[in-house]
Amino acid sequence: MRRRIVMMGLVVMGGLVPPWTSAFAQTIKVGVAVSLTGRFAMEGKLVYDGNKLWMEEVNKRGGINVGGTRMKVDLVSYDDKGETQTAVDLTEKLITQDKVRFLFSPFSSVITQQTSVVNEKYKVLTIAPVGASDTIYERGFKYIFSILPPSSAYFHRVLDMGAELRDRPKTLAILAGNQQFTLIVGKGAEDYARRLGYDVVYNEKFPTPATDLSVFLAQIKAKNADMVLVASYFQEALLASKQAKELKVCPKLLAFSVGPEIPDFAQQLGKDAEYLVGSAWWLPNMGWKGPDFGSSQDYARLVKEKYGSVAGYHVASGTAAGHLLQLAIEKAGSLETDKVRAALLSIDQETFWGPTKWNEQGKNVKGGQGVIQIQDANITTVYPGRIREKALVYPMPCWDKR
Repeated sequence: MRRRIVMMGLVVMGGLVPPWTSAFAQTIKVGVAVSLTGRFAMEGKLVYDGNKLWMEEVNKRGGINVGGTRMKVDLVSYDDKGETQTAVDLTEKLITQDKVRFLFSPFSSVITQQTSVVNEKYKVLTIAPVGASDTIYERGFKYIFSILPPSSAYFHRVLDMGAELRDRPKTLAILAGNQQFTLIVGKGAEDYARRLGYDVVYNEKFPTPATDLSVFLAQIKAKNADMVLVASYFQEALLASKQAKELKVCPKLLAFSVGPEIPDFAQQLGKDAEYLVGSAWWLPNMGWKGPDFGSSQDYARLVKEKYGSVAGYHVASGTAAGHLLQLAIEKAGSLETDKVRAALLSIDQETFWGPTKWNEQGKNVKGGQGVIQIQDANITTVYPGRIREKALVYPMPCWDKR
C-alpha cells in the first residue's frame, strides 16, 4: 500500500539534471516505509502519525528554509507490513524510483538493521525515530542517525528507581524476546542491574512472535523475584500481562520495555493494567522547549487536537525525526548530503523532544527518559522526581487485590 501525503511535482530543468537536484526542486521528498499493518502496526502507525504531523506543520509555515528558499515537504510512504524483506525492497524503491532525498527508518531495530544497509549503499541520510539498537550504529555507517538514545539503556531508569526505594527489590528476573532490540534491552538491563547490586536470578529469552509465555512466567514465579523486567514489543507485553495474571505471578514491580506507555495498553487490559510499569524516552510533562513546536506540553496539545489521543514517545519521535532533519537542513543551507550530515553532527540543542547530540556513530548521546506506571487507567509519571506526577505504587498489589 502506498500513501502520498502531499502531491507536488518536481521541476527538472534539462535531461541531465537528477530529479532530486536541490537547485530546481519545488519540494523536498522524504521517504518512509513503516508498519501500518502486521505485527508492528500499533507502534508503526504512531510513529507515522508523528512523521505526518511534522510534515503538515512545516508546510503550514511555508516549508523548510533552504539557503533562503522555502521548500515544502512531500512525504512518500509505504506500508512494509512489519516484514524485513518488504521494508528493504521499499527502501530501495523509495531511493531509486521515487527519488527521495532523505529517509525516515522503519519501526523496529531488526528491520532498520537491514534497511540501513540500503540507505548506506546509496548514501541517503536516514533519521531513525525508534530504531535504537546499539548494533545498528556500531558498523561504521555514516548515513543513519538515531532519535532515541541506545537501546541498551532502556531499563536504566527503572533500575535506578528500584535502587532508591526504601524496601528496594533485591532479586531480579529478566525475560526478553529473541530479537535484536529486545535482546539488547535485556542485556543492557542485566549489566546495569549487576552494577547497582541486584541479584539477577533469572534471565531467559522467548521465541518471537510469541503466542504463549506461560512456561517462562511459571519459571519466573518459581524464582520469586522481587522485580521482573520484560523486554518485549506491544503484543508480547499484552500477552505477558494476561498470562502473569492467570499464573498469579506477583512481583513487587513488573515492568515492560514497550506497552504501558501506549494508551491502548491500559484500554485493552482494563484494571489488569493497573500498577504495571514502563519506560518512556519522552513524556509530555518533561518540560523540554525548543523552536517551532514550543514545549513538550505544547506538542502534546497539538497531538490531542490532531489525533484525539494522548501523546507518547512513539508519535513524538516521529515528529522529532522530521524536525531535527529540518533544523539540520536549515543550518546547512543546503540539501547536499554531506553538508546536512555535518550539520546533524554539529547539533547540540534542546527541542520539544529534549536534548539531542549525536556522536560520529549516529547515536543520540543525550536525551531524557522517565518511568511511568498505570494508575487509575492513566499513564502516570513516577520517576525521576522532577517530572513525577504521583508516587510509585509499590509493591504492586497482586491481581486479585485490585
